[in-house]
Amino acid sequence: MISLAFANVAGGRLVGPDGYADADRTADFGRALAALRADVLIVTELDTGGDQLDRLAAAAMPGRRTYSVRHGFSDSHIPGVQQLGVGIVSSYRLTELERIDLPDPAIDFLHWRTGEPLDPHPKGFLVARGEFGALGELDIVGGQVCPVHMFRSAEGVEYSYQEGVGLAYGAQLAAHLHAELEARGVLRAVVAGDLNMPNPREFFGERLGLVDAFGDPPPATTPDGRSIDRLFCTRDLVARETEVVPLPGADHYPVVCRLDRRPPEAPAIGRIREQDLARPPRSAPGTSRRGFAR
Repeated sequence: MISLAFANVAGGRLVGPDGYADADRTADFGRALAALRADVLIVTELDTGGDQLDRLAAAAMPGRRTYSVRHGFSDSHIPGVQQLGVGIVSSYRLTELERIDLPDPAIDFLHWRTGEPLDPHPKGFLVARGEFGALGELDIVGGQVCPVHMFRSAEGVEYSYQEGVGLAYGAQLAAHLHAELEARGVLRAVVAGDLNMPNPREFFGERLGLVDAFGDPPPATTPDGRSIDRLFCTRDLVARETEVVPLPGADHYPVVCRLDRRPPEAPAIGRIREQDLARPPRSAPGTSRRGFAR
């Protein structure tokens, strides 16, 4: 079993009445993560221009040797931060696989409130592979998807992943992710990120065939009650002790879970037939030949 934490750190900035504050409060995020005793930490809206990931790793995994990957994905909308990206830190050795850049949605990038043109802020995922003790080889997939709700069309219509062009883009996004993960040979994985959608289970659960770490109803992971900071895993794994960690002033709360192997399901004795014992096992429904769920 390993402990995995995810945090969107907004470049280390907290939010006040007038928006993001200028001061770097990475230490506040570090203190929130310190109590989680994580073996793996995934960070989005990481300030990739400095040592922020190293500081978070030192707080989350004190005294342990760590391995990390990080990539910038977009220019920053946060004061004092030039570029935002994704980072993965682990106390287990990591092998970096090729990053996944997501296509931009085919929408008008106008600010939802002012109507002013905005940059789409490209999003994507990092993929890193490691040997995690009794869990064996596992891929860590962390990233962020486009917040379509932050934009509106030229006609003033706001977008949503639940309908219209936003729903169509969600389907495109899921298909793109599936193809990219399969191309990397991803078989067993945990996927964590700022998913920026009110219905992440529809795309990451139903379309990608992953298991949601949260039950129903999923807990709020932001101060305004949304549940967008999420953890999913392949069906051979199970997420236990999933927890949201409130951090005053943050616009996203860290989440953590303990990841374990899913116990095999024993068939009912009455259903085992002699011919079943001699029959070669079939692939589980919804899995491809390479193993990643369709």
